[in-house]
Amino acid sequence: MKKIKLALLITLIVLAIGIVMHTRLYETLFYRHESLQASNLLNGPIQVEQDAHVHFFKDGFAVSGTNTKFYTFDGKEMSLPFKPEDIAVVGNSPVINQSTSRYALVNNRFVYETSHTPFRLVYTIEEGSEGFDIRELGDMLLVVLKTQGNLLKPLLLEKDNVYTINLEGMDHSHYMDASYDPLTKGFSILTLATDTPYPSTRVFNFIDGDSPQGMLSLNDSMFYKIYRTQKSIVLVGIHQIICYNIDGSIKWSINAPNCYIHQYAALGNDLVLYFPKARFNKANAVYVRSNGEKELLELPYGLTNLQPYKEQQLIALNRNGDLIIIGKNGNTVKAYTLDVHPTKVYWSPFAPDRFYVLSRDNMLHIYALNKVNS
Repeated sequence: MKKIKLALLITLIVLAIGIVMHTRLYETLFYRHESLQASNLLNGPIQVEQDAHVHFFKDGFAVSGTNTKFYTFDGKEMSLPFKPEDIAVVGNSPVINQSTSRYALVNNRFVYETSHTPFRLVYTIEEGSEGFDIRELGDMLLVVLKTQGNLLKPLLLEKDNVYTINLEGMDHSHYMDASYDPLTKGFSILTLATDTPYPSTRVFNFIDGDSPQGMLSLNDSMFYKIYRTQKSIVLVGIHQIICYNIDGSIKWSINAPNCYIHQYAALGNDLVLYFPKARFNKANAVYVRSNGEKELLELPYGLTNLQPYKEQQLIALNRNGDLIIIGKNGNTVKAYTLDVHPTKVYWSPFAPDRFYVLSRDNMLHIYALNKVNS
């Protein structure tokens, strides 16, 4: 009798373990898969130009090509979000060249704050230069100018201040990239040295606005992208990813062919770098925490349009054309089958329950999540 009870107990334990393992395996392999239909919206898809760009602002979004049209989040066209005196400057067909969550570069000359409608002009680029890029650095805005000699010149704009700040100590260094850390409010600028006989990289670190924090000179080394964290900087070259502490000491490095081709997504104060053409230790992504520590992840193969999503998740298009949601550990949480052939997907925290999908036929489709599948 005791042997029978023991056998039953062992059987129940094995069965319970099997149920738990099956449930976890099912959640891992068979994530929730749904279909999204764009036809339920009141407004149909929007015809856009080839190579058009979508820019989001607090009250809607804009689609820019040879000109820019503005829409509410549900796709209804709206009037130009400029004051009459600004329309006299930017014209009736303005073009948004670059944008951040709070700013837009218009006609390569005018920087507008987009937190309110109508937009507010905050800076006009002087004659002889044009805007190349804009980057938000907390309460400051980095404006990168392209001069007549095709040189890139970075300068800072403080919030509610019309005066610009020239960054000192960057002579003989050409701007390449910049990155900002919201925890320390420090930022770093990656440059190419022009006063050396061989290609060299210089990194200028700043803190408390424009206060210099130090300079890192990497002789005979070339890196093209920079990502700042709380205590370190991550540099990406053609075949190497390397992390330096702010004091210039190496924290870690990874050698991986073709790692220059990558996608970046911020996850709160952390970041994820995804490498579609490089692998290292069976991984294809690096999760970098705010303290600079790294973790290797294996994300699905063939992702495009990787970007942050709400609740510190990621969204992307997979190689089957599905829109997928990815968790912090790299697992697929949910997948949506679209009723179009997508080429790009956009998501904005200003419209958290909508996806904006550009299809092969240059139509922009708006998908609204209902309460059930959101």
